[in-house]
Amino acid sequence: MTPELLIIKPDCWTDKAQYLLGEPITLTLLPPGEERKLPVFKLFSLARELTCEPVWEQMEEADGSIYFKASISGLLEGYYGVEAHWEEGFVSTAFDVAPDRRKDIRYGFLSDFSSEDTEDEDIKFAVKLHLNTCQFYDWMYRHDKLIAEEDKYTDPLGRETSLKVIRMKISACKEHGIRPFAYGAVYAATDALFNRHPEWAVYTLDGQPMRFADWLYYMDTSKESPWSDYIVEQYSDAVKQLGFQGIHMDTYGFPKHVWNSKKEPVSLGKTFPVLIQHASQAVKEADAESGVIFNAVNNWPVEEVAAAPQDAVYIEVWPPHDTYHDLYSLIHKAKQLAQKPVVLAAYMKPFLKAETIEEQKAAETALLLTYAVINASGGRHLVFGENRGVLCDSYYANYAVMREEFLPEIRAYCDFAVRYGALFVTENTLDISMTATDGINEDIVFSAADGVYFSSDGEAGTVWTIIREADNRLVIQLINLAGISNRWNEPKPLRPALISNLRICILLDRKVNGVYGAAPEADGGRAKSLDYHMEIRKNGRYWIIDIPYLNLWKSIWLELD
Repeated sequence: MTPELLIIKPDCWTDKAQYLLGEPITLTLLPPGEERKLPVFKLFSLARELTCEPVWEQMEEADGSIYFKASISGLLEGYYGVEAHWEEGFVSTAFDVAPDRRKDIRYGFLSDFSSEDTEDEDIKFAVKLHLNTCQFYDWMYRHDKLIAEEDKYTDPLGRETSLKVIRMKISACKEHGIRPFAYGAVYAATDALFNRHPEWAVYTLDGQPMRFADWLYYMDTSKESPWSDYIVEQYSDAVKQLGFQGIHMDTYGFPKHVWNSKKEPVSLGKTFPVLIQHASQAVKEADAESGVIFNAVNNWPVEEVAAAPQDAVYIEVWPPHDTYHDLYSLIHKAKQLAQKPVVLAAYMKPFLKAETIEEQKAAETALLLTYAVINASGGRHLVFGENRGVLCDSYYANYAVMREEFLPEIRAYCDFAVRYGALFVTENTLDISMTATDGINEDIVFSAADGVYFSSDGEAGTVWTIIREADNRLVIQLINLAGISNRWNEPKPLRPALISNLRICILLDRKVNGVYGAAPEADGGRAKSLDYHMEIRKNGRYWIIDIPYLNLWKSIWLELD
């Protein structure tokens, strides 16, 4: 019944990472203690409780323990929170209903495909974190020949791999509402292929073939190069033969300007949009649900590829994008270039050498803050996958394993990012973070006790305010950086200090129907009405909002008439 991983009592999870319109929603609920009564079931859309009567099924394990299945149907598109209450306690989770899985891409990873890896605990872990797209990293036989001819083989770095296991995991992903994406580098070739087709490669001005890490050759991704058709056919075969539903088109960020075998200059950034379009068309012909995601390493060449027909703008983050505000800026710029999901592959380096409990906790705080900033900025964070895995390196097989004690907190944050997904959507909203508050701006004024400072740009040691307005809603994200540096990929030995009794004063000559706040670590993520009142002054209506406390991340929103 229940996966061995993440057994917590009480607990609740969905059977899919995401639901499409018309699909029934099924939840598994583990009650506290030996509770056998049906819980009081509550369904929420933001702060609004919805009428819902689930269909219940009571199940019993061989050891006599009880669990429940709840089924819901007929929900409209949107983001939802779920709570189930017993006298002894309650459980909560979240889910979303979408017309298409491309609408909100929550990207995870898988990297272990040995013949012994026959369990699906990694898929169940992805479901509990609501990861609706999973990259199968280094699953391939070779970079230039993706599918092996035998079931068992070694991957390019010598790890034992099984096609049978890969097919099993692909099937399990689909069963659980996750699109499986196949890793595929766009221009990497082995010695054997280069020796057969040196005319497909790219060179320096002096005629030296360009190589990556002294073992892969860079190929010419121009439309005119036969390599382009060759690698797209490899992508298409991965979808047709194995059932993948997308290709992760990886690049290495270098080189940018090269020469082809005819000694003609090639600007690789200019070739990528055409290659993306070619690959996207090919995989969709194989499976209409398929797509591609292209890796714009360190934001290059995002201006060229953002609007190309890919499912998300994907950016692998490296220095000099070192600050929290850099993460925000990457997402903000990508959204301006293309109104589609933005995914940041922000690898959490603090986990690499975290051996003591103190070092692990410092890495965990860094992860929570980075995850909060990326989601509050309107993006999604590629960092979770495998069994309790967190990425800390660009070679995904080197993932770190999170502590059992940390998993409930991670799940709470992932639940929060889905439950309040409507607050993080930036389409049809205007970011007024730098024009409404801070500096000379006085439309929105924040205050708290002496020694608490606020900033609109994520300055170290402050409470960072990210603000967006829409026709009927004003959303304020509060990120607590009190006592914290502004560099996202450094250990954070101390958690930000709890801040009490914050106040927001907003010049807003509109009628306000309600003010709400929610935080991932409080009350199962449930939204609470906040105390507020209106004062009429010289320039119109001022709305005064009182916030009892800020831990690490809190979302505030005003519902407008």
